[in-house]
Amino acid sequence: MFKRIRFFLECSRYYTLPMSFFSWIIVFAYSLKSGGNPYYGLLALIGIMFAHLATNLFDDICDYKKLSKVYNGKIELPNTQRGKCAYFINGLLTTKQALLLFMSYCIISLLIGLFFVFKIGVFTLILAGIGALIVLLYSFLSYHSMSEIAVGAAFGPLLFEGVYYVMTGNISIAPVILSLPSMFFTINLLFTDTFMDKDIDKNEGKLTLVNKLGAGKKALAFQKLIVTFGYLSTLLLPALNICGIKVLSVFLTLPLAVDLAKSLELYLETPDKLPQKRWYHFPFEAWEDIKQNRSVIFMFRMYQARNLMMYVSVILTVSVLWT
Repeated sequence: MFKRIRFFLECSRYYTLPMSFFSWIIVFAYSLKSGGNPYYGLLALIGIMFAHLATNLFDDICDYKKLSKVYNGKIELPNTQRGKCAYFINGLLTTKQALLLFMSYCIISLLIGLFFVFKIGVFTLILAGIGALIVLLYSFLSYHSMSEIAVGAAFGPLLFEGVYYVMTGNISIAPVILSLPSMFFTINLLFTDTFMDKDIDKNEGKLTLVNKLGAGKKALAFQKLIVTFGYLSTLLLPALNICGIKVLSVFLTLPLAVDLAKSLELYLETPDKLPQKRWYHFPFEAWEDIKQNRSVIFMFRMYQARNLMMYVSVILTVSVLWT
């Protein structure tokens, strides 16, 4: 049974859940400081994570339906990355089973949402409705240069306002402003992904923002702009008395942001060259396995972008608690 559950989670790309957790922990800390209910916050996290898994799985279902081709009686995805939708291609999971699993995730999130509607208020319905639209439309949006907008909205204002509301019963602009630094660094994580997959996305027919920008120096300049907005938005927090001056410790992560930018520049100039792994490149979990069986060129940059987002989130959380 546990092996089956693990398999389902792997199909749903559970390894992306830190994006949800590290966004949630910031507003959870802020809501606690505002007298919020911690149990409701934890319940909200469960709902958020199941909605995240549902989005991942539905995106794969849509991609498989759109991209799969039959060659000599065998189903293949010739225009995409190796391993994509492997569980469908290998017959380990049917699309019908995947849809049932997707619906199970949605039902869990829906039940949690309904609980908050009755316990907290109907504003939950508006937030849940927007979240449901993002879950259902994300695959479509990813083909039309809007995946960054969807991710920014979902992991930024929507998540922060939603958690704050269910924990405190109040609506406030403060959580939305608090979400901005985390939102930009999360968008940067997605942008790094699409930057590395620019050729694959083009073959799949996805008009990502990276390919729209030309996937060259313009895309790199835009990546730097995203990160710059992330740091500049941090200045709003002490200015508006949302956090104390300690929140500016976020700027200690600047060397990591510069390191990522240089790494992406190297990829643009010499795609096959791997940056030197240094002591501050951590965590790089399962790195030895990745070097043997997965794309180290891709994962190195993804770890850099993910770790930057995580470190910023941790600093924001600690700063909120110490305010």
